Amino acid sequence: MAGVDLGTEEVLLRVPKDIALVPLGFAIDSGGSVTKLLYRSKEDYENGIRIAKVGHDDGILRLRHLATEDCDEIVKFLQDHCDMLETAKTESEGWFLTGLKARLFRKKMEDTMKIKVKNLSEMVAISSGLKGFYSAALLPELRPLSLSEEAVKHALGSTRDFLRMMNSAAAAQTGGDGFFDELRDRIDPVAVGQYVMKLMSTDAPTLTRELSDDVIEWPCLNVICGSAAGMIVMKDSGGFEIGSFLPIAGRTFVGFGRLLCGAKDFAELVEMAARGDSRKVDVMASDMKVTGVTAEEADWYSSLPDSLVAYSMGKLAENAASESFSKDDLAAGLLNVICCAIAKMAVAVARQTKVKCVVFDGSLVNSALVRCTLQKWLLFDSLIQPLIGEQSLKWIFLPYPGFICAFGTWYQNWEMYKGQAEK
Repeated sequence: MAGVDLGTEEVLLRVPKDIALVPLGFAIDSGGSVTKLLYRSKEDYENGIRIAKVGHDDGILRLRHLATEDCDEIVKFLQDHCDMLETAKTESEGWFLTGLKARLFRKKMEDTMKIKVKNLSEMVAISSGLKGFYSAALLPELRPLSLSEEAVKHALGSTRDFLRMMNSAAAAQTGGDGFFDELRDRIDPVAVGQYVMKLMSTDAPTLTRELSDDVIEWPCLNVICGSAAGMIVMKDSGGFEIGSFLPIAGRTFVGFGRLLCGAKDFAELVEMAARGDSRKVDVMASDMKVTGVTAEEADWYSSLPDSLVAYSMGKLAENAASESFSKDDLAAGLLNVICCAIAKMAVAVARQTKVKCVVFDGSLVNSALVRCTLQKWLLFDSLIQPLIGEQSLKWIFLPYPGFICAFGTWYQNWEMYKGQAEK
């Protein structure tokens, strides 16, 4: 995704010993701007034998971001730092690479490193990454992240406000054929009543456990958030179906952030959004409410929680708007718009495809602020679903989310290597 911070920081990942021993020693997911590299380092291995002492005997792989445009530098980095075995040049008819720009590396690696490589479909890489790395019980460091406590409390508070307001509106409704009459025909009132009572009494930690899980349930909807947002139904068999595609995600955020906020990259834009207050650019439901009217006279905004956005960036349309917000506020509002679009689409596709589990990955959700903002939208919608007769959903956010395709490519190379060794 455009604008990812390409610092020199690396992450060491503990993996089962045999998975680390793929002769090639690296896997590449080469995106439009950033290449995600998973590799076996010479600091940890010599010819496939562990030399680093880190308190365990498991395998070690390293995760690193590199700029895709520096193709020559990436190849040189691999030559200098990757523990690639000599057998990598002879034991395969072609090792897998993946990503939009993987073709840039093929000739360079074949000429410089004397290895054969071929492209792997990103869809196959995602499926393999989910099943081979994130679903493996032997990889505790890849267990799903906890939901944001701030997001859970926000969603719970908004839902409770919504229930109170809807209850008041329902009590005031005197005519037939209204929304509430139609709703009552579609749902089990006893089940809904029990659900409402639970929501009004439950606490945030309990709700967090109910809204997320440590285990991916198949089939699942995988939402990969990078420059754009792809939504793919992943099946236990390894197959997949395209759910939807949203062209509004990371690149949109960075593009508008540069134009409107003057941010030079993604990292700076997120820092600005963290300092800002989106309520200074968004019209909130609380801004729309009219006081001093009866329940029969109130418009539908009266049924919305005060904390819900009524018009995203709507205050920018007001004449005096430029005097009341900063560029930091604008960045926060922009992030809210992007996350709202992704969340609404994810909920709709999950309902349409009837999955129970939605998994988020991709470089955009590597940011804790992005995850929190996205979860506020997701969790509120998720808590409302049972009130209209829909199933509740489980939300899973993966650690190292930008590396899912690199993980899947490594796993595909390992499977290929195992198959050849068994012949």
